[in-house]
Amino acid sequence: MSRHVSVFVLASGCALLASGSFAQEETNPAGMSPDTAGKEMARPAPEGSNTQDKLFVRQAALGGQAEVELSKLAQKKATDKSVREFADRMVDVHSKSNQQLLKLGRGLNPDLPKDLDPEHQSVRNELNKASGQTFDLAYISAQIQDHQRTANLLQWHISAGQNEALRKYSSETLPEVMDHLEHAKESYAMLTQGAGSRR
Repeated sequence: MSRHVSVFVLASGCALLASGSFAQEETNPAGMSPDTAGKEMARPAPEGSNTQDKLFVRQAALGGQAEVELSKLAQKKATDKSVREFADRMVDVHSKSNQQLLKLGRGLNPDLPKDLDPEHQSVRNELNKASGQTFDLAYISAQIQDHQRTANLLQWHISAGQNEALRKYSSETLPEVMDHLEHAKESYAMLTQGAGSRR
């Protein structure tokens, strides 16, 4: 190797080492401090949260709020015994689930409105006008739609969320929501077949 080539290689190596040290000291592309939790394994800290977590808490809370409010209406207006029993269960289960969700998502500031979202306000208005079996069918139909939507939301969050506590909540809540969905479908089938008219 010629003297000129050796000097070039040596100079290049020093430049790379110097630039590497400078980059570590002066720049931080990931925006992380040296003691960032989870950095060692190149993955987010389990207690951290991302945009999907915040969106999930907001959407799940809105849905849960609607479940409780519409089911309280059904407790008063439903004429079919199985529908009233379903509404009782929804108020109990979703009230507890909502409290747990809001506790887990407290630090995310999900900006929750105090009233129902426009879509569920419309459903509530229609239910207020209905009575008898018409009410029962409308309520159960809304429950089927809402539980399908909630199941999709939970599945999405399980795969897209970052916060481990919230993802655990989603994983544990999904089977329960699917069970509610099946019960709502069974109630709807009974009502439309006339079998649900028994008291």
